Amino acid sequence: MNDARPLLQIDGLSVAYGHVEAVKGLSLDVRAGEMVALVGANGAGKSTTLLALSGLVRPRSGSIRWEGQDITRWPAHRRVAGGLVQVPEGRAILKTLTVRENLELGAFPRGGRPDLGPVFERFPILRTRAAQLAGNLSGGEQQMLAIGRALLAEPRLLMLDEPSMGLAPLVAREIFAILREIHQQGMTVLLVEQNVRQALKLADRAYVLETGTVTLGGPAADLADDPRVIAAYLGG
Repeated sequence: MNDARPLLQIDGLSVAYGHVEAVKGLSLDVRAGEMVALVGANGAGKSTTLLALSGLVRPRSGSIRWEGQDITRWPAHRRVAGGLVQVPEGRAILKTLTVRENLELGAFPRGGRPDLGPVFERFPILRTRAAQLAGNLSGGEQQMLAIGRALLAEPRLLMLDEPSMGLAPLVAREIFAILREIHQQGMTVLLVEQNVRQALKLADRAYVLETGTVTLGGPAADLADDPRVIAAYLGG
C-alpha cells in the first residue's frame, strides 16, 4: 500500500511563538495510503505542527518535504494546490454562508463549477441542508461540512485537527466512522486527535508528542499496548 519514499517528510521542525518554543526538533513522515495519528495532551504541539504543514505559521528551523521537494517556504495556497488540505480545529466554516456556498469555496482552488454530488452522497444531510446557513447546523453537521469542503479541494493528504472536539460521543463515533471509510477508500490522512484511544484504533501508525517533541512512534496497535501510553492516555 505504501510507497518506499514518504509522501510527506518533516525533519527537525521547530516552531516558536515569541520566546515560547511550541515544536522542538520534530521529525516524522507519512507514506501514501497511510493514516498517521499525532496524539498527546493539550499544548503538546500537535496543532502547531499542522499549522506549519499548512503554511500558516513559519518554522524557526527544520524542513518540510512533499514528494521529495522542499516546501518549507511555500505559501499556504500553493500547498493546497499541491494536495495538502487541512480541516482546522473548530471547523472554521463560514456561518453566514449557506452549506452549498461553503462547499463551493472548498472547490475554488480547482476552478470551474464543482461537482457536489459525491459529497452529498457521502453526507446526505448536507444535501438536505444545502440552502440553509451553515451556522444553523449542529456541531456534527458542521464537522461533516468541514470535511466535505476539504474533500472538494481534492487533497492527496487530508489533515484533520481535533475532528471530535466538542461533539457528543455518539456523533464523534459517527465522524470517526466517516474518517475510517475515507481512509479505506485510499485517502492518505494525518490525524491530530486528543481522543487517543480512538485515534490509535483508526491509524496505521502514530506518534506521541510531549511538549513539542516526539517521544514515541510506531505502529498504532503497538502504541495502544505500550504501558507508557496506557498509563498516560488510556487510563490504566
